Amino acid sequence: MALWSQPGELDLPRKILTPKGLCDLLQDHFDQSLGPVWLAGEIASLARPASGHAYFALKDAQALVKAVAWKSRIPRLGGPLENGLSVLAKGTLAVYAPRGEWQLIVERLEPQGAGALRQAYEKLFKRLGAEGLFNPERKRPRPFWPRRLALLTAAGGAARQDFLATALKRCPSAAIAFYPVRVQGAGAAEEIAEALADLNQWGGFDLAVVTRGGGSLEDLWAFNEEVLVRAVAASRLPVLAAIGHSTDESLVELAADGRAITPTAAAEAAFPDLRVLAEGLTGQRRRLLAGLAASLGRSQTRLRSLTNRLSRFETQARLRRQALDNLTASLAKAGRRCLGLARLSLESLVKHLAYRSPAQALKRDWTGLAALARSLPQAYGRQLTDRRQGLLALKDRLSLVSPLGVLSRGYALVLAADGQILRSATQAAPGDLIRARLAQGGLTARVVEIWSKKPSGLAPDSAPAQAPPKGPGL
Repeated sequence: MALWSQPGELDLPRKILTPKGLCDLLQDHFDQSLGPVWLAGEIASLARPASGHAYFALKDAQALVKAVAWKSRIPRLGGPLENGLSVLAKGTLAVYAPRGEWQLIVERLEPQGAGALRQAYEKLFKRLGAEGLFNPERKRPRPFWPRRLALLTAAGGAARQDFLATALKRCPSAAIAFYPVRVQGAGAAEEIAEALADLNQWGGFDLAVVTRGGGSLEDLWAFNEEVLVRAVAASRLPVLAAIGHSTDESLVELAADGRAITPTAAAEAAFPDLRVLAEGLTGQRRRLLAGLAASLGRSQTRLRSLTNRLSRFETQARLRRQALDNLTASLAKAGRRCLGLARLSLESLVKHLAYRSPAQALKRDWTGLAALARSLPQAYGRQLTDRRQGLLALKDRLSLVSPLGVLSRGYALVLAADGQILRSATQAAPGDLIRARLAQGGLTARVVEIWSKKPSGLAPDSAPAQAPPKGPGL
């Protein structure tokens, strides 16, 4: 239906859409008319943002189609995402309304051609190897004799028949549970991974064997897909892989706990041959009996040698016992002699110790102390008398040189008004106030006359008083 009309044409109702409505209409068309599509092309412009999703383009010489792989689906794509890799992509078309673009939502990738497969194999090998999935120390030990074994292979394939025939021939009582899975094509890797997850969840198995017949690299590609390699590496149940070829190892075989070239070889690796074990046990029995006989002969020879040595030892023991008796008697005699000497020495030491006893020394010290106590008052009295006499003599000597003694003989100490001692009449002038310090008290006078010669009335034999030293008490 035309959305516009030419001049002269009959005007009809127009169906007007919004951009969102048009995007929804295109999405409905994609879902109803196209459904899942397979697109062959080369990966380009690959981007892996922090969200974990993968955005890229699939191109050929004439065109380019945008594509996206969601984070949750990337491990199950079936092939690596690498720029320049030729792939066959399966997905659905979707319209991204905010940009008005359509893109392919990829659900599966299959490398195209042997060269592309080899390139994808090498890149996935390096990436998973860097994570340690192929390290020998990570692998679990396989049981020597599995009580219950789970066989994972195609229902109608020859691999199942070859494995069962060899296993039951070697061990007729073997308990083998068959879990049919696809071993080729899209979805085979996911199916085998889910089977391993079921076996780990159920429990009760000792070993899981994943096997199929040979084929080309394209036919065996399911055993190189990341989802299956990670499932084998994460399995708690030991896994034995036998993919049926000898030229190249698949990534599943590298991650498994053991590898066999063919399904028949896998059965031989899983179950020991009872006949071979019986023959080995017979040989071991013969060798064991021969070893026991030889060991018994050596033990008997050694026993005879030990018996002879024991007899010689008993003779030596009797001689040593006699020598011991003699030594015991000598030791007793020497002990008694030493004991007598020690007793005499001890008695001497006791006497010496009695003399050196602290009690005796204390008694002597108390005697000396009592004598000192008796002589102490006499010595104290003599010392006190001597000191008293010396003190009186010093008092007499002091009184002779004391200024007060001089004053008591009639002399006076004359001081100027400023407190200086007057030693000459020229130090004062008529009318000055002076102070005189006598033996008893003092007086203040005024100078009336000054003379330089000795005035009459003084005793001729009187000598001038010696000036006393300056001091605050005069």
